[in-house]
Amino acid sequence: MTRSATPVAPIAGRGAGKTGHVYAVDMVRVLTFACVIGVHTIATLISLDSISAGGAAMLLHFTRESFFALTAFVLVHRYRDKLTDKVNCVRFWRRRYLLVGVPYLAWSVIYSVLGFSLAPVPAGTAVTLFGRNVLTGNAWYHLYFLIVTMQFYLVFPLFLWFLRATRRWHGWLLVGSGVLQVGIDAGLRAANPSGGWAATLWHYDGSFLGTYTFYLLLGGVAAWHAEQAQAWVRRHPTTVVMALLVTGVAAEGWYLKQVADGAPATAASDVFQPVVVPWCLASITALFALGVFWAGRRAGGPGSRIVEASSDRSFGVFLIHPMMLWIMTLGPAAWLSAHLPPIGMAAVAYVAVIGMSLLVVELLRRTSLSQVLTGKSRSLRGSAVQSNKSEPSAPAPPVTLGAGRT
Repeated sequence: MTRSATPVAPIAGRGAGKTGHVYAVDMVRVLTFACVIGVHTIATLISLDSISAGGAAMLLHFTRESFFALTAFVLVHRYRDKLTDKVNCVRFWRRRYLLVGVPYLAWSVIYSVLGFSLAPVPAGTAVTLFGRNVLTGNAWYHLYFLIVTMQFYLVFPLFLWFLRATRRWHGWLLVGSGVLQVGIDAGLRAANPSGGWAATLWHYDGSFLGTYTFYLLLGGVAAWHAEQAQAWVRRHPTTVVMALLVTGVAAEGWYLKQVADGAPATAASDVFQPVVVPWCLASITALFALGVFWAGRRAGGPGSRIVEASSDRSFGVFLIHPMMLWIMTLGPAAWLSAHLPPIGMAAVAYVAVIGMSLLVVELLRRTSLSQVLTGKSRSLRGSAVQSNKSEPSAPAPPVTLGAGRT
């Protein structure tokens, strides 16, 4: 697979200029984060033993794979056209680990303290557990994503070199990695080690970079051939929609079959199943198509500013929304469950959590702790987003990662 010489509209969309801002990524990021909050709301407020809740979770699990594909896409898109094959590793790692590592450590402390307050343990045990939390991303259920992201940062220079070295065989690379991913998911699904280090490590399979090999390569290859990928989804919208419907029906059908065979809904909706791989591929492609269509039509109006502002705050919302969900369980959830059916309760809680998270992020962005707690520089009045300007007045840094950008 080689670069196409056919002129294609820039993937960054109209008006990107020299900012390096990939506007299609804004829409993909916002939709992915919206679905993440959705699946976490269902898992927190509705028992996944519920068949309907498990069915919803089955389809929403694509979000983690979308995250990693997006992370690889924005990094490769940023570096693919550099004249040199080498990345300044020290500069790259320093920048990326400051942007993500510092908020990760801060929130690992916050969530670990919250966990210890809910389930007190001796001081020595707390120190040991905190160290384990930092190493595994286990301080709260969503922080594994940052652990995997930082693993990817570590190997990214090698990853980029590999994409350059195999640029003539990217199609075969995707096919091979897709087959490998099916095998990985089947192995994770079937294996059940008991005792020893194997059993201990198995609990952290979602925090290991190798678990998501296909999705990282998918994002990287899509970025390497971004113009062709963009042109393909523009030419084949029907194929994109049909693939989404067919794989979604297959995933739900497999889920319902397992439930009918006696499997618990939680096990039947597990993210690591071979049937999930085509569904994730179709979902990521559909999100990319939506992002491309939106980027080509954005005109800098209120809708564009809302999407861009939401994307800008998405990393902070990702970090804080589980705490807002926990707050909902302290009282509001009990009231909602008494007055609304489960789906209505989840819908109200979902909107409330998004609203509260955005409010808290907005407040944090105006403090000196903004970089530490949201991964973003402090917001000042008159900034491009807050002053309703659709474009910055000077070139801005490029998109940097799936979890956030600077």
